[in-house]
Amino acid sequence: MIFAADDAAGHGPRPTALFGAAAGAAAANSWTSVNGWSAARVYTNVAEEYEAAHTGVAIVDAGPIVRYTARGRQAAELLARAATAPAAALEPGESARGLLLDQAGNVVDLVETARIASDLFLLSCSKSHARRLQLAARGLDAVIEDITGHVAALALLGPKARDAAAAAGLDVTNEALAVQTRVRGVETSARPLSFGALQGVEVILPFEEALTLWERLRRAARPKPLGLDALDVIRIEGGVPRIGVDFIGADDARREEDKRTPAALGLAHLAPPTRAWFNGRRGLRSQLAPSRRLTVLAIDAARVAPGAAVFGLKGEIGRLTSAAFSPHLKRMAAFAEIATGTEKVEVALLDGGRAAAEPLETAEGRRAEAFRASDGRATESRF
Repeated sequence: MIFAADDAAGHGPRPTALFGAAAGAAAANSWTSVNGWSAARVYTNVAEEYEAAHTGVAIVDAGPIVRYTARGRQAAELLARAATAPAAALEPGESARGLLLDQAGNVVDLVETARIASDLFLLSCSKSHARRLQLAARGLDAVIEDITGHVAALALLGPKARDAAAAAGLDVTNEALAVQTRVRGVETSARPLSFGALQGVEVILPFEEALTLWERLRRAARPKPLGLDALDVIRIEGGVPRIGVDFIGADDARREEDKRTPAALGLAHLAPPTRAWFNGRRGLRSQLAPSRRLTVLAIDAARVAPGAAVFGLKGEIGRLTSAAFSPHLKRMAAFAEIATGTEKVEVALLDGGRAAAEPLETAEGRRAEAFRASDGRATESRF
């Protein structure tokens, strides 16, 4: 799942298909807006929701994620042109992660691609990229369509996610493939999901049937609703950067120095330049190794603030971009953009002191390391 940053301003958010159920479960009544859609920050408390995702099953309203269908004889070519995910190599039912890049090879967004049928794909993005995708479709026998407001989406995360999906009548017998099925007469798509170190299932179904499925899941498996704050802890621990929080997408960056390459975000394994042609591939080949890189730190403190300075042996070397208290680590976990090659660091605290920090091994970091060890031949992009 790939949520963009909270909306800073704008009109009142629209209700997602699952808003009625989410509002009924949100005892904390803490809300925000993502892509113009309502999203719960916390339902009960972050620790409870985090624990459910790691030991049982948690349910997420994934309605704010932007989704497109690509349909037609050359739909695979369209997505292979637009994004680095290996769309053309996917078999029906398979999914893969990737990036949208600009011409210079800078990261525009993180994406997920699923092949539903031979000529039908689902593309999930953090933000809307309608113009970019329409341009990619020019000259091809394929149509790209934004379906965000026309479908409902929910995710089940945790070790019991597949059991919960099966108990509600979803066909999840194949752990590797997406499945088009009918649940009590309703067309539904269920596909495997990876979020940091957690595995799960994402379900996409007609907008008007969302509350029915939520209630069926609640009765069959009682999954714990999971808000954005708990998701933030999980994604930081997993090494998944969030657009608008940990980096600025290249299309929104006002200065060249604000743009980031896949390597600078620790995501080079999602855009291997040896793969078949995609937008930005030529620019990617000419990029220099970054002098600063996003790194996840474990910090010996109960509280630090995003934006806090990070210090090395010779002074300030960077700043935190996002931070959350990790119930598993019993300390703070944070993304920091710091000078490459730095190991021993300290982080500024709110009281003026400093706390020791060290690099944290993450699921995404292990994939990146495997990519580097293979000289750029492995991608680890499929679910």
